[in-house]
Amino acid sequence: MANTVITDYRREQLCKITSGAISTLAPIAEVAFGDGGVDAEGNALQPMGNQQALTHEIGRYAIDKVEYPVATTARYTVTIPAADLAGEQISEAALVDSEGNFCAIRNMLAKGKDEGVAFIFTFDDEF
Repeated sequence: MANTVITDYRREQLCKITSGAISTLAPIAEVAFGDGGVDAEGNALQPMGNQQALTHEIGRYAIDKVEYPVATTARYTVTIPAADLAGEQISEAALVDSEGNFCAIRNMLAKGKDEGVAFIFTFDDEF
């Protein structure tokens, strides 16, 4: 089971933009991936709202596309190329804005990345 949190940073930014304290919000630009999202038994850990980094980042990729399956969800899709991260066990991901700030973090069961196979990943940002 995956555990997801919107970071304190992003929650503060959402509060400020809806109250008029700021006039722009940096868009989501990348998804960072890591292998530190599980405990020794392989269970997904609960990410913390104050995180501004993954436990162990192993790669970062630009957003391929954004879709809106429902009015309150932005679905980000990224592709890890076939040649990248071969043999890695991906268990954490984060939405990163264009200024490099972590906006949401998801820890999940480890997914093995095979050599020669592209890995397409979606991350839903639900409001």
